[in-house]
Amino acid sequence: MIVGIVALLTVLFFGGPNEMFYVDDIEKGIKKNIEEKERKKEILADFKFTKSISKEYEKERKKGFKEFKALYNNNKTTKNQLESFFNSLQKNRGEYQNKMIDQRILIFEKIESQEWHNIIESSITVLEKRTEKIEKKALKSKESYRKTQVKIESVIVNNTQKESILKGLESFINTSDDLEKTLSSINASENKILADKNSSKEDLLELISNDSAKRNAYKNSIINFHLIVKENSSDEVFINIMKTFFKESEINA
Repeated sequence: MIVGIVALLTVLFFGGPNEMFYVDDIEKGIKKNIEEKERKKEILADFKFTKSISKEYEKERKKGFKEFKALYNNNKTTKNQLESFFNSLQKNRGEYQNKMIDQRILIFEKIESQEWHNIIESSITVLEKRTEKIEKKALKSKESYRKTQVKIESVIVNNTQKESILKGLESFINTSDDLEKTLSSINASENKILADKNSSKEDLLELISNDSAKRNAYKNSIINFHLIVKENSSDEVFINIMKTFFKESEINA
């Protein structure tokens, strides 16, 4: 189930108002299931503020994504530079997630139990449709990064170098697959912490830490692939491979 480096990098770089809510169409669910007008108005105002936090974060991350592409496509970039970049990204993301958790708690404590139950129920249909789309995409993704593999095989003459790069690509694909499976399984209809509107900040932070392990593995595979290609190719060949890799990633996204 591969969606590509560009798509999954949005997970590393960007958020969205539902990231710590994980309820499909939650804003629509709030509008539909909360009858009391003044309380609904207050909750939607809180949600609007949450989205403003998200938009500001995404604005900053777009700048970071451009920086990442410049670093990643440069064969002079060192491992320390890539790790430093991702460490800074992780720090900013942690601050953002703390804000999102605080907003979740603030909003959900204003929602009554039956209303919350109805919101979850109405989100299930949307979730099922989203899951169906993901599964269809997975069926089309069996040949993911095939062009990159062909490019590596055609431009790398030395068999040892070729094998090293192909193994690095395979590792990246496997960790991509693993991360997307993890992310697609996180939703309020299946996860007890997310399903409980009264979940504590500690529980939500623990959920994030479990999720972060998969993200770190994915991040490491991205760094390792860059280093392996650089160590086993000339400047010109490196650029050639990365051009195909990023182009195909956008197709897979």
